[in-house]
Amino acid sequence: MILLLGLGFWFWGLVVVEFCLLLWFVEEELAIASVVSLAVFVVLLWWLADIPIWTWIKDNPVTLAKYCGYYIITGILWSIAKYYFILLRIRKRIKSMKETWNTDKRVKETYVNFENYIVNSYTIDRDRLNFQATTKKLVFWATFWPTSFVWTMLNDIVRKTFKFLIHDIFIGIYKKMYNKMVGNLLEG
Repeated sequence: MILLLGLGFWFWGLVVVEFCLLLWFVEEELAIASVVSLAVFVVLLWWLADIPIWTWIKDNPVTLAKYCGYYIITGILWSIAKYYFILLRIRKRIKSMKETWNTDKRVKETYVNFENYIVNSYTIDRDRLNFQATTKKLVFWATFWPTSFVWTMLNDIVRKTFKFLIHDIFIGIYKKMYNKMVGNLLEG
């Protein structure tokens, strides 16, 4: 632990840059870029910070195997949770679309069936509509679970916070601004 604290600005700068890169790559689901980025990071740690990574691996195979097992189990559990969160979001969206579908006669006349309405109106691709997560995606989420977890939690929390603030608290301010600047012009 003392070794990590004493590594200085460049070490922590490298860690922050790598973490930000991984957040971006994981969000965009760029598997090759994620792996390459992580490999470059490990080599830079070994080379620049003189951290004896290979020596530690050689001297602690049982500990490494134990940590790898924990990592794999946590990753699998995270991929299940992430899949569940995605299905919840899709379910909520489909329910709201069904309400629109059932109440708006023009929508029913425009689209041949409900599935086409969902795909065309709300930019959900058919793979997401019939969401069967590909093995590749599930493995990707499990492999990069720490950054996938952080990004998913931050993204959801930040988005929900701003939605709450704008739609529930500050909507009156937006409406007043609109009415004062544009609404009055449209009335007269």
